Amino acid sequence: MTSQTTINGLLGGALSAGTLTNQSSALLGNLGPMVIAGANGLDAEDIEATDVTLVTLLIDASSSIASSGLEQGVRDGYNEMLDAFAGSREHDAILVSSWKFDDASHLIHSYVPVKDATRLDAKNYRGTGTTKLYDTWCDALLANVAYAQKLRDSGTPVRSLAVVITDGADVGSKRRVADCKRLTQDLLASEQFVLAFVGVGDPGYFTKIARSMGVPDGSIEVQTNATASGLRRVFQMVSRSAIRASQGQIQAGPQAGFFRP
Repeated sequence: MTSQTTINGLLGGALSAGTLTNQSSALLGNLGPMVIAGANGLDAEDIEATDVTLVTLLIDASSSIASSGLEQGVRDGYNEMLDAFAGSREHDAILVSSWKFDDASHLIHSYVPVKDATRLDAKNYRGTGTTKLYDTWCDALLANVAYAQKLRDSGTPVRSLAVVITDGADVGSKRRVADCKRLTQDLLASEQFVLAFVGVGDPGYFTKIARSMGVPDGSIEVQTNATASGLRRVFQMVSRSAIRASQGQIQAGPQAGFFRP
């Protein structure tokens, strides 16, 4: 297991390498157990591909998902997305980490090959509680930075992709939207990251939230059809774009168009 000392060293290395800058360095003193757990992953010597795409998925599991009857739509869409990854030519090069969030950030698993990724079911995914969007965004991205740095230190080229899917605004996070924006801007400026946001509901509302977090317009999508079938289409869209990103068809950085060229 990765220790706090190791995480600090890896994030310090990312700071020295310019992946992180001083504008987001204040976040490094507020790391919790989820960041440490999330920075674990497959050892570099066990990776078969010559380069790696780290796909980090952040899924809303708040009570509004349940009250809207969207739980099964999320489960089905998520599992179909994993099937799409597994069926792609790049499946050996994709490592998946999954998070869900309600009253807290919850790591489903850290970076594993697609074939080992946990599928969602009624036991591990149920909507309850509030929406700690900002805390989960920062936790998951810092965990990604640390694990990616570990792979780069071993000589493995890495590209990173993170996608959040939510039907609500943040409630109860300790981190603020300004923290999210600083971290997002740092990672995009490093040109090693594609960061995307999917809102389920009102386009103007969710576009405003995503922009406030620093996500570029080309990587913002809103699904107005808040139904199970609409959620499945969201995950289909994410899987197509993620596979394109793993193929190098979507360039990382602030101008990245995850959902649009």
